[in-house]
Amino acid sequence: MRRLLPSRLFSKTSASPHPVSNEEGGQETVEIARLSAASLAPLADQLVPVYHAAFAEPPYRRDAAQTRAFAGSLTGHMLRRDFRCCLAHESATGAITGFTYGYSGEPGQWWHDIVAAAMGQATVETWLMGSFEFVELAVMPAAQGRGIGGRLHDALLEGLANRTAVLSTIQQETAALQLYRKRGWVELVRDLAFPGVAEPYLVMGIDLTQRPRR
Repeated sequence: MRRLLPSRLFSKTSASPHPVSNEEGGQETVEIARLSAASLAPLADQLVPVYHAAFAEPPYRRDAAQTRAFAGSLTGHMLRRDFRCCLAHESATGAITGFTYGYSGEPGQWWHDIVAAAMGQATVETWLMGSFEFVELAVMPAAQGRGIGGRLHDALLEGLANRTAVLSTIQQETAALQLYRKRGWVELVRDLAFPGVAEPYLVMGIDLTQRPRR
């Protein structure tokens, strides 16, 4: 497994390293690191297999073409305003077990404009304008169920200046949807059809000014 680059390239979050159980019944320490676009660039290719593993199975069923599309999107997203990424990695090996990233969305961007068109003007002004777009959250299947997704979620939102954050997620009872509800996200739009995507999506938002400290 490939190691993370030296720690000088990223900043640790406020959370301390956290031991989690592994498949053999022992424990390993998983750390969360927050990276800027510049720090992520040498590691970006390592996110692609994590994405593929996390979303290959139902209900997502992302295929090789969609995984390649993700890799291309990530490159473009890294150029957007306020981009930040958090990685979960094993302390002993440096292996990346999960990631999340987002940025401040703006009119004229694909996701922003599709979501805005599905909202009323009041909802756009309350939730979408000036929001942080929570774009991806992926955890390797073998590492799921250990609280890593929640730690990544919290680390990504920690310290943001944005008043709100928004996301879209497949409209099924997934572990991700359960996590978002638990963290205080609320539904803003149901049955959203993205172009070329068969499954309906939920759009959710969270008021970051009311988010409790963890």
